[in-house]
Amino acid sequence: MTIDQGGRAVSILARLDRLPGTRHVWLLVTLLSLGGMFELYDLFMTAYVIPGLVKAGLLANVAVSIFTGPALFVAATFSGLFIGTAAFGYVADKYGRRTIFTYSMLWYCAATLVMAFQNSGFGVCLWRLIAGIGIGVELVTIDTYVSELVPKSIRGRAFAFNQAVQFSVVPVVAFVAYQLVPISPFGFDGWRWVALIGSIGALFVWFIRRAVPESPRCSSKISAICFSIV
Repeated sequence: MTIDQGGRAVSILARLDRLPGTRHVWLLVTLLSLGGMFELYDLFMTAYVIPGLVKAGLLANVAVSIFTGPALFVAATFSGLFIGTAAFGYVADKYGRRTIFTYSMLWYCAATLVMAFQNSGFGVCLWRLIAGIGIGVELVTIDTYVSELVPKSIRGRAFAFNQAVQFSVVPVVAFVAYQLVPISPFGFDGWRWVALIGSIGALFVWFIRRAVPESPRCSSKISAICFSIV
C-alpha cells in the first residue's frame, strides 16, 4: 500500500462528508427508515401478543431453565437480539450493508411468518429466538448504513428523522394488537394476525434493495485501501 493510495482513500471519504444533503439523500434515509419500521414492529409486538399466547394456552407448560411461560417468550426475543448483535454484528462489515440489510430483513420476516403458524409453546419461542437474531443484525446494520450514506453536515438530523419514522410504528402495533388479539378473525387467533402483519415487510425488501445503493464507505475498493492503512 502506497502513500498515494492512502491519501486517495482519505480524499474520497472527505469528499463524501462534504456532499450536500440533497433530496436523494433524504429519500435513501426514508427508505431505510421504512425498512426499520418493520423491524421495530416485530420487536415491540413482543409484549402485545403475549395475552393472545396465554389465552391460546401456548405458554402454559413451556419452560427452559428458569424461564417459564411469558418470561420464556420474552427471553427468547432478547436472547436472539443478543446473539444477532454480539455474534453476527460483523457480517455487514464483511458482506456489505445492503446485502445484510436485505437478508436480515427477510430472515426475521420469514421467522415471524413461521412463528405465526406454530401450535406449541416451544415452537413459538424457538422461532421467536430465530427472528430475534435477524432483528439484532438489522439493528446494528441500519444505524451504520445511515451514518455512512449521509454527509456529516446533516447526520444528526438524519438520525433524528430515522428514529422518528421507525418508532412511529410503536403505536401502530399497539393499536393493531388491541384490535386483533382479543378476537379470532376467520377462526385464526388474533395474535397470529399481528405476527403475520409484521412479516409482510418481506414484500417490500426487494424494492428497497433496488432503490438503496451499497454504502460508498463499504465499497470493496475503499475498504481495501483503508484497511491496508492500519
